[in-house]
Amino acid sequence: MEGLEVYIGNLQPDLTDHGLKTQLKPFITDGLVITDWACQKARGRSWGTVTFLHKIQGEKFLTIHGEQIIPGLYRNGKPQSRARLTILGKAAYCKRSTKLPDPFLLRTLVKTAEDLAQHRKEREEQPLPSDRNVFFDLLGLSCGHYEYPNGNLAYAADIDWPAIGLAKFARDKLILTFKTKATSIRMEVPYRTVHEVVVTGRPTSLTLTLWEVPRFYSNGNAQGIASLFSQLGISQPGIANNYTTGQNNSPRERLTQLPHSSGNHGEILGQSLVYSLHLSPSDFNAKFQKLKGKERLEFSYHEFPNVWLGRTYMADGMKAFRAQLDEYGATAIVPFDVLFQFQALAQNGYLLPQTVEALLRRLCQTARSPVKQNARQPLALSAGAVKKLFSQIPFPGPNVEASTFSVDEIWSYLENNEKEIRLGIAKELISERARQNLVMVYKVQVTPTRMTLLGPEPEAKNRILRKFPDHIGHFARVQFCEEDGQDIFFNAKVDLKSIWGRFKSVLLRGIIIAGRAYNFLGFSHSSLRAHGVWFMAPFVDQNSRLQTYFSVISDLGKFNKIFSPPRCAARIGQAFSETPFSVDLQDLEVEVQYIKDVKSRDGTRVFSDGVGTLSRSLMEDIQAALPRNRGSTTCFQIRWGGAKGMLSLDDTLDGKIMRIRPESMLKFESEDTRYLEICDMGNKPIPLVLNRQMIKILEDMGVSGEWFFQVQNRELDRLRMITGHVHNTIVFLKRQKVAEPISFSKFIRRLSKLGIDYRQDEFLCSVVEAVVLKEVRLLKHKARIPVEKGVTLFGVMDEFAFLEEGEIYVTFDQKKLAGTQEWDLRDREVIVTRSPALHPGDIQVRRAVVPPPHHPLRSLTNCVVFSQKGPRDLPSQLSGGDLDGDIYNIICDDFAVDSLKREFQPADYPRVNPLNIGREVTREDMTEFFVEFMATDQLGVIATKHMILADMKAAGTVDKECQLLAELHSTGVDYSKSGIPIDINKMKGLTPTRYRPDFLAPAPPANIVGRSEIVLETQVPALLVDEDEDEDSGPSHRYYGSEKILGKLYQAIDEKKIWRKHIHQPVIRRGASVWDQLLVFIKKQCEELGGVDWQPALDEGRRIRQAYDDAIWSATMDYSDNSTKGLTELEVFTGSIFNKSGALTRRQRDKSIRLKDEFDRIAKWVASVIRKKKLELQDDEDDGEDREYDEANDGKPPSSTSNQDTSDGISALELSIACLYVGMTKSNPFGRSNGEFLSFKVVAAQCALSELEIAIMRQEIDAGAAYMATRMR
Repeated sequence: MEGLEVYIGNLQPDLTDHGLKTQLKPFITDGLVITDWACQKARGRSWGTVTFLHKIQGEKFLTIHGEQIIPGLYRNGKPQSRARLTILGKAAYCKRSTKLPDPFLLRTLVKTAEDLAQHRKEREEQPLPSDRNVFFDLLGLSCGHYEYPNGNLAYAADIDWPAIGLAKFARDKLILTFKTKATSIRMEVPYRTVHEVVVTGRPTSLTLTLWEVPRFYSNGNAQGIASLFSQLGISQPGIANNYTTGQNNSPRERLTQLPHSSGNHGEILGQSLVYSLHLSPSDFNAKFQKLKGKERLEFSYHEFPNVWLGRTYMADGMKAFRAQLDEYGATAIVPFDVLFQFQALAQNGYLLPQTVEALLRRLCQTARSPVKQNARQPLALSAGAVKKLFSQIPFPGPNVEASTFSVDEIWSYLENNEKEIRLGIAKELISERARQNLVMVYKVQVTPTRMTLLGPEPEAKNRILRKFPDHIGHFARVQFCEEDGQDIFFNAKVDLKSIWGRFKSVLLRGIIIAGRAYNFLGFSHSSLRAHGVWFMAPFVDQNSRLQTYFSVISDLGKFNKIFSPPRCAARIGQAFSETPFSVDLQDLEVEVQYIKDVKSRDGTRVFSDGVGTLSRSLMEDIQAALPRNRGSTTCFQIRWGGAKGMLSLDDTLDGKIMRIRPESMLKFESEDTRYLEICDMGNKPIPLVLNRQMIKILEDMGVSGEWFFQVQNRELDRLRMITGHVHNTIVFLKRQKVAEPISFSKFIRRLSKLGIDYRQDEFLCSVVEAVVLKEVRLLKHKARIPVEKGVTLFGVMDEFAFLEEGEIYVTFDQKKLAGTQEWDLRDREVIVTRSPALHPGDIQVRRAVVPPPHHPLRSLTNCVVFSQKGPRDLPSQLSGGDLDGDIYNIICDDFAVDSLKREFQPADYPRVNPLNIGREVTREDMTEFFVEFMATDQLGVIATKHMILADMKAAGTVDKECQLLAELHSTGVDYSKSGIPIDINKMKGLTPTRYRPDFLAPAPPANIVGRSEIVLETQVPALLVDEDEDEDSGPSHRYYGSEKILGKLYQAIDEKKIWRKHIHQPVIRRGASVWDQLLVFIKKQCEELGGVDWQPALDEGRRIRQAYDDAIWSATMDYSDNSTKGLTELEVFTGSIFNKSGALTRRQRDKSIRLKDEFDRIAKWVASVIRKKKLELQDDEDDGEDREYDEANDGKPPSSTSNQDTSDGISALELSIACLYVGMTKSNPFGRSNGEFLSFKVVAAQCALSELEIAIMRQEIDAGAAYMATRMR
């Protein structure tokens, strides 16, 4: 498309892109009705450009506003011209540019026009609320808390500012700007963090109750708003004009608190989460009505009384409370776990410190009351009773009674909580966690402004926790993150030095919790990338030995010869790697042998890098020691003393042998070698899923675009059909393993057989929709395309030199790979790679072969075996891989392999020497590196830039710039261990990436509204957004339609159409509910059984539901990034965190995995309680994805009653029906979340149907036996 670029000279040097667009909009958009244009203006330059999509429109602009040559007037031999456009009081000279328009900018304008047309169409179908900014003049600001003097709600300001400035309610957040003596301040409050806004008329104010602390910034200069405008010579009809010029754009510094001339905001901002905005009464009501029209905030109306006598101050209260904690912690009157929860109540802002102090005093009085001489009563409350308060305490506000926060009322909550805990219903859930090698660990979240105490939460064991099982409470996981729990991301517009300084201070000074001092201990490689570390408090162990940082680290091994802080931290971090299972080698009498690494002839390449072997006898002992049957596992990822890596089966070894390769596996000297720790194992094949980087390289290798569409359309067709027929839904739910412990897929099938449509229930419908939508979004926005003829496996080496150079052996249990037909891997070419793949040589083609029968390699399964022959090992050619636990992707699809036209030489980057400080590393060195890593890690930036340039450049990933980025990415991957950061200067000469391909555009926001309804929002095109750099907390991007395979795949999926037509189908919900219909059926069946009296079991059912709901609530909080705002029940039930953008962060992916495991534990436990059965270990192997199994189809009662407890006279069937009835009633709301949980009735219904089947079958068997007895007589 032929566009036109216009050059504009004589502009204000400080004007920005946004400012220039704002100034030009009245002339171009409003005056000439031209919408398809964009401008560019670099700060500091006196010129800019405007690009028009259509040449004729650019010429139209020049006809009216272009400079005019003045006939006969010359200067220095050049003709002079007259400007016909004025910008910010200066003549602006416009003329046709000598350059052609940027083709990618033109493509962004095309896409913007298409998006605009689509939005207008959607807007006609579904009108949106007003999204215009609303401005108030700010007269004052204060931070405080609510209290109830004399039973009336009052606002108590803990600190206030005479803030004369502006309150701007923008698209997604409230932005306050005002001036102090030292600087200009900016405060951001995202709307999602606002619980309630209280409107007051005297004085006119808005008082906000927040879930989390706002973001604070300093503009880095003391230039006032008014003086700025006077200097610019711009008219000033109110402060709001500051936001229309685009000139006040100096870099901002992120602050840890708002500066105050005499007070200390940092003392109270973690607890005082109420902010009051004193606003100008001028036009207040009219502006407020506009604000209500945005429909983004909840409003209440209340006139606060003036309270001076008897009011409290947060700083004084916290100081007194901490002194009380120190006293009680020193005297051990109250156990630490109880004190932890009480401190969390105050520190996290749930209760006023004075209230918590009074509760602790009352608790201590009960403990000090003597039962007999020299004896004390057992403490009246456990930690669990106190922790449950977090789910019971609402936000204070106009609609909450004062009694809710009285000491007597809260004490009654505590007593009831303790009674429920002592019933012991949840005891088996605790035991189930222990059986799965989980321990409950305290967690601390450190944000730029506050520190919140969390947990204890389930955590997989590691070597440290395993060594001190009786002192788990002396260890804590500390997470450094944004206020909402996300990582703090690099932003060129914001200086984060104050934040990094705060984080460093916490790492060096430690954390005091209930009188116990926790200090830095270490971090694993994965926790470093997740910005998390382990802290510990000194303790005396079971051998009466004082354990401190120094003793714990010295017991792990010898690190004094490692002079690199990141490498030393990585070696110590091996002990913090999650190792759910361990085996006692001493008890097994295992012989450890040390063998040499296998190297290339010149000794420069290590083919056995990170892999050792073990004998069959030892393998079987390890399998027997695991809590679940892992009989098909022949390779294990391990930690042992100072060694790490893989162990693969060597069937030629006799006895119990473990072979370690010291050179590649032994990272430090250690005598702590009794236990072999298992990190992971190859117990089943992993389905292969493509990603964007892999797809781009395959495209550059010549793989047919038709193949990509073939595999994508196969998956897309499957997803479209899931909700169309209940059988497809059942198969999908089973494959996704949704609520597998209660056989949720089977429950849907049972409903279908009864003629009950699960879609009539909103929660059941949303479960299916959420899981399908997640898969569709991964497909579109991440190109996560499943490949049926593909598999992902651990890599090991051929120990027997059978494989020739260029050969691999792929072996796995094909029955465990969903949807696969029999694979023939004999003598055929396959594609081999490893993620992340950025260099074009990271994907290679090799020949798969199969060893003859009875060859030792045939004993291996669920792994890919690499050759030890040739000049270079294959793993190192695949994105720098090795064999210490890396997994590899294999594609054996003939279409893909045969269409491949070219291969590229693999990268061979020089080894980076780690940072060397020339002395023994201290923990201060490691904490310094931890903060430096957080501040300078640019891996994500490089990966994104690589994707953009690979799309823009004709040569794709083969382009020299892309290959440079691939090398920088390799350096970035090693940064966590080498300490050598990426050289950012190498990126300065690269092609600017102002525009991005459309497949990198954010997904339309999707939210869970209410309890379970999923709403796919309409995304507003950038052109319609009231652009404002104040809104922009990060870089803004323009997107163009990509013409390469990633763009075509992305464009081929109409997400909204699939959502409306195939997933979120309209359902008319009327008549009897799913649960009423189900209860009618069950009652009818019970009558045929002779009647079932389930009414006496109702009280027990209520107790079970309460315990279940408590466990679900804990999961919503424990696995949420945000320490104050939990997940939804829908996310817990599906085992997947719901990200509105559709793309989970790394931490959210990890948490989703652990969340699913936790819900499976909860569901398994509560089902066993309802069915009155003991929890038993189960094999996690899947017997076949599509196998439909009915308990009643075996010809015998499926669940023997010998395992059931009927000592209370209530049968499992009676209790199941009672639980279903209880589940159908409305539950108590949960504190601040103010919602009820719905899934208990799902679990109870499935239990009831299972028990009903058993009872019917038992009746049939008894009837048959009676009939046969009669015949025999």
